[in-house]
Amino acid sequence: MKKVVITGASSGIGACCATYFLNCGSQIVLVGRDVQSMKSTASKFPKTSTVIKCDLIKDDQIEDLKNSIFNIFQSIDILINCAGLKLDSDIEKTFPQDFDYSLNINLRCVFLLIKNLNFNPNSSIVNVSCLYGTRPMQGLISFCMAKAGLEAFTKSAAGELANDNIRVNCVSCCPIISNSLRYVQANEKENNLMEEKMKKNVPLGRMGYPSDPAKAIVFLCSKRAESITGQIIKVDGGRNLTSSGYVHYKGYNNMNSRFEPDDENLWNKFNIFNYFKKNEKNVMKKIEKMNEKELDKFINKTISESNFSHNLIEENDEENQSSNLNKKHFEKISETYEENLEENEKEDENNIKENDEITITERENILDINNNQYFK
Repeated sequence: MKKVVITGASSGIGACCATYFLNCGSQIVLVGRDVQSMKSTASKFPKTSTVIKCDLIKDDQIEDLKNSIFNIFQSIDILINCAGLKLDSDIEKTFPQDFDYSLNINLRCVFLLIKNLNFNPNSSIVNVSCLYGTRPMQGLISFCMAKAGLEAFTKSAAGELANDNIRVNCVSCCPIISNSLRYVQANEKENNLMEEKMKKNVPLGRMGYPSDPAKAIVFLCSKRAESITGQIIKVDGGRNLTSSGYVHYKGYNNMNSRFEPDDENLWNKFNIFNYFKKNEKNVMKKIEKMNEKELDKFINKTISESNFSHNLIEENDEENQSSNLNKKHFEKISETYEENLEENEKEDENNIKENDEITITERENILDINNNQYFK
């Protein structure tokens, strides 16, 4: 009968792993902060399960946890570190205390548990990471650092503990349908939008479920994986094979979404301005006179009427401009712009700047397509 400790057992991957091992007859200690959820998981197996509430960022509680586990098991066969938290954190807005909190819950507590618990020979340790352990993500700096550190720690620990016949591996999973997005205060619309966009970036075309990485964890803890140690096993539907989908980060308050633009309109704006900045300076002169509200209204109306698609324009578009298809498309956009400009001049005549002379600074701000006004 295996003796298993699972952190982050309140929900998601940890709860799935606990359910599996309990069904297999193992003795389990479930560790987390949501006692009711853990009791619900363990309720059908009262004789082989123990629920311990523990805040893993507090050293004194980790010490109490170590003593409790020793009193229950003396030594353990399997440790599964599922506890983790995703927090918004960029360089500008993040307080050092929040940065420390993220690293403590995602990395430091794993080190302390492995350091302080007693393991039997032929034991297995599995840590849980995600895509951001190997791929950067703006606005999630502390989380990315913690997961990258966790994967490096896994490999280092595997080398050190191999002499004791203790295997250490890591399962990297993303994207998973779980509670993680609620911790960054994503509302239902953002949550659904994020899931839909992530599906498109996954070669297998679907979000993962907590049971997917749980199956890999169970395998790594079994005898069938007795020669596997120091490995990062990716259970992500092939997500790590795709491009990053990088978006210029303009600060937390200026992004359409925490994760990426809401729709194609942002890229449409980017490419429209890029094209007219290079090719239609007479149009740009009129656009320069508009204030931010007029400009945004004007762009959205033009995009809608011209059915503009960013797929038809590339940043280096000499080849595209030579094609008849794009030439006609550009002409259509130009005509639509001219029509809307005339209409705007009549409707909003009082709001347009009376002075045609624009300072160099103002001109740079207006022509800068990466300026915050296009990302709000």
